[in-house]
Amino acid sequence: MTILMRGAALAALCLAPSAFAQAPAPPPAAPPPSPATLALARQVAEHDDFLGLIRTVGGAQIAGVEASLGPLTPAEKAKVESIGKAKLDQGLGRVVDKIAAVYAVTMSPADLRATAAFLTSPAGEVYSGRLIKVLPGLGESMKGFDFKREMLADTCAQLTKGCPSKPTPPPAPPAPRR
Repeated sequence: MTILMRGAALAALCLAPSAFAQAPAPPPAAPPPSPATLALARQVAEHDDFLGLIRTVGGAQIAGVEASLGPLTPAEKAKVESIGKAKLDQGLGRVVDKIAAVYAVTMSPADLRATAAFLTSPAGEVYSGRLIKVLPGLGESMKGFDFKREMLADTCAQLTKGCPSKPTPPPAPPAPRR
């Protein structure tokens, strides 16, 4: 046997056990959050702005169902609204549970306590739920904002590789409303 063959055989013997070894075990799963942590997380989740979005969409869906049923008497409209609101409330409870589960594993108990304390304070109550109220104005004020275009223009001013021959100019700002 040549030296090269002996080296190859020795390498094969050394490496063979690793070829048959099992993959390392995944790290153990984190323990589930404590009931106290879940309660704090639920308290924070009950103030989440996402719930305002769901309430708005839910209200539109209730109106859509009502419209799809054709002409309704006032009593029938009230019944549709009652059923819709009850289903929306049930759905919101499930959403709060899902949000709380995420907060419970992504925030420390200390952060959850501090966040809950803020959200239940007078300032927090003013802050909570603002997103749904500011979105329409924010959407209007963001018209014409194009981060990608701005970034591409600045990048192409410094690099030419892969840039269009002439970057598209930004749109004119919207005319002020009267």
